[in-house]
Amino acid sequence: MYAGNDLLLVPSQVEDAFPRVIVEAGLHGVATIGSSRGGIPEAAGDGGVILHPDDVDAWLQAIESADRRRLGAKARTRFRWYVRACPSWLLPG
Repeated sequence: MYAGNDLLLVPSQVEDAFPRVIVEAGLHGVATIGSSRGGIPEAAGDGGVILHPDDVDAWLQAIESADRRRLGAKARTRFRWYVRACPSWLLPG
């Protein structure tokens, strides 16, 4: 799913705690445009753009003008530390 996209939209109107979908997308180099609710700004960090959820014009502009490649690279770098190597004894064969 992430391989075919370069932008994740999280226009949440509620106070999401820390949306893991932002981390998953970031690990695949997908930038986020998210609302300023809950933990979305913390999750997206410098790998995304944060906007007020009701500012439709700002959302349209961000979707059209976001530097997806640069933001995606920042997101991938930001979330690398979330991943750890699998112990060899868990690997098959």
